[in-house]
Amino acid sequence: MLPKTTPAALTLDDVAQRAGVSPMTVSNVINGKQGVRDATRQRVLDAIAETGYRVNPMARTLAGGRNRIIGVLTPQMNQPYASEVVQGAVGAAQRLDYALIVMMSGSADFSVMTQLSAGVLLIQPPSEGHPLRTHLPPHVVSVDGPSEYPCMVDNYGGACLAIQHLLGLGHTRIGFISGLQAEPSVIAEAGAAQSGQRNDAHERFRGYRESLASAGLQLLPEYVQHGDFTKESGAATAQRLLQLPHPPTALFVSGDAMALGAIHMAQDLGLHVPKDLSVVGFDDLPLAAAARPALTTVRQPLQQMGAVGIELLVALAEHRPVALPAPFPTTLIHRESTASPV
Repeated sequence: MLPKTTPAALTLDDVAQRAGVSPMTVSNVINGKQGVRDATRQRVLDAIAETGYRVNPMARTLAGGRNRIIGVLTPQMNQPYASEVVQGAVGAAQRLDYALIVMMSGSADFSVMTQLSAGVLLIQPPSEGHPLRTHLPPHVVSVDGPSEYPCMVDNYGGACLAIQHLLGLGHTRIGFISGLQAEPSVIAEAGAAQSGQRNDAHERFRGYRESLASAGLQLLPEYVQHGDFTKESGAATAQRLLQLPHPPTALFVSGDAMALGAIHMAQDLGLHVPKDLSVVGFDDLPLAAAARPALTTVRQPLQQMGAVGIELLVALAEHRPVALPAPFPTTLIHRESTASPV
């Protein structure tokens, strides 16, 4: 009888001893190799089930087996947006029996990830011409950025949902805080975004502009401010909007962090949200529900996007046919930061 051992501490030798076979036979069964008799294969499988042995995909790759590692590159480890995507990616990788290497895109050396990974999931990646893109594994999928297989949300439709919500409450003086400072290549063009660039902020601006036009409202240039998706830029741009001679009664802010910055600035200026000012964000990060007032926002299915990204990479690594993912739908989450104008 084997001593009781946790699954993480079990080895091939433990399973082999339980099944009465060699460690090589156990390895052959785990890797699906031919030449193992059915009765022996079943005995090994029973031993695996009885011991709770779990295959370590990282060890399998390092030992020269089939590559079951996927890289994830994120701009910041502690960024709420990226954390949500990574959480979905981790769940999918565990379900598909792959390991993840998560690295910051500012890290100096990608050689380990490039050598070991079957593919890479890029979260908010740089533009197509960035030097980082010359040192990546063969298969690339992106979330919120350009690649051959981008996982993108319907940014235009989400912006339309936000403006329609505010219009439905009776607002006609609606300001907009974009994230275009994070996309300098498209600030100069109110038309189409350039190919190979991030364009989520541009598409949210287009949804704002066209929703106003559909309601017969004129877009006022002074009601549009550009931030960079940070809380600080949300506060600074909101201050400029709220100190206008005729300030807006509502703001659509194209990122939750900026929206919270805008709310804090409004409160610092003595305004009540939502009595004096309604605010709608975009993302539905965990901080949105925890805010006071809780933030009305447009939800992106970030965990689902991370999971689908991993599923695409696994299919590519295993040479299965892959279709270009359709834009993910958005949902308006109505909380406490919006109300009819007084």
